Amino acid sequence: MPGPHPAVALTRLAVRHGLRRAFARHNPRHGVPRVVVGVSGGADSLALAAALAFEAPKQDVEVDVVIVDHGLQKASAEVAARAANACTEQLGYAPERVRVVRVEVDALSADGPEAAARIARYEALLSVADEVGAARVVLAHTADDQAEQVLLALLRGSGTTALAGMRPDRDGLLRPFLLGSDVVPGGPVTREHTEAACVALDLEPWHDPHNDDLRYARVRARRALGLLERDLDAPTLRRSLFRSAAAAGRDADLLTRLTDEALTRLTGTPDETQWPAHWPVEALGTLDPALRIRALRRLLVLHGARSSELAQHHLADVERLLVAWHGQGPIDVPGNVVVSRIGGEVVIGPRNVGQ
Repeated sequence: MPGPHPAVALTRLAVRHGLRRAFARHNPRHGVPRVVVGVSGGADSLALAAALAFEAPKQDVEVDVVIVDHGLQKASAEVAARAANACTEQLGYAPERVRVVRVEVDALSADGPEAAARIARYEALLSVADEVGAARVVLAHTADDQAEQVLLALLRGSGTTALAGMRPDRDGLLRPFLLGSDVVPGGPVTREHTEAACVALDLEPWHDPHNDDLRYARVRARRALGLLERDLDAPTLRRSLFRSAAAAGRDADLLTRLTDEALTRLTGTPDETQWPAHWPVEALGTLDPALRIRALRRLLVLHGARSSELAQHHLADVERLLVAWHGQGPIDVPGNVVVSRIGGEVVIGPRNVGQ
């Protein structure tokens, strides 16, 4: 009897390894592990839902399907219903384990509708995960998404952490399609794989028109990658960016660990909630530059700065208070936080109302 289509087999293998790694230390006495999978109805998420439907029972993992309706398009409710129907009628999920969640998206958000929709979607998925006691939210990001993420980080002049892109398993978010060939033979899973898997499984994915809208940065990055691959004759560019992200991730993890160790030595405690907002200039200024910039980011976020908006130029301005101070300051950073040098200390605090 012939086996599954190669693309179907790869998506299943990625999910199998992702679940095994995520729950390798799960104690059976705590019950059956549970995950929530986000499904949009597109090829990536349908292929993921199909692979989970096949693999999760074999791994003794329960799955809840959540379709998030952003309400940004006229037919959004219909698209969500179609995705739910595919999960129950074609993939075999029990109807009580499939739900549609409508969210409100602030299309006028300062971050733009793309970021606002993503935030609303993640909040909805994590809320359901908390409700049902799921240990992970499973997402369908592919190697193509990772390449686009890394390209955008390069264009923004971001540091190692941003260049690492999305992680396969971090902060309760499991992305099995991002597992590389060191874990999944034939991996990572690409958009071409998910589309082929849907064809092989007779699934009809929805094509989001926003994926062709050049107003969105990710769409422009996707278009740019295609042009670079063509004009530079670099058909493996996306895979190269994926490998670069994996290498940057390893470096970023090491530097983060060393940074936390340095802050622990300086404060005498590994409890970050005890790390102060007042720091002697000498204490932070003498850290190695690679650790110092990470320590500043760590402390700024800990004391109220918005991580998603904290850019390299903010960190550079704050760092100059330590190593190139000539009376400048205070420095405003996103999140209504201000950093000042007062005497021999750098002080992180809230910006005064009306300031």
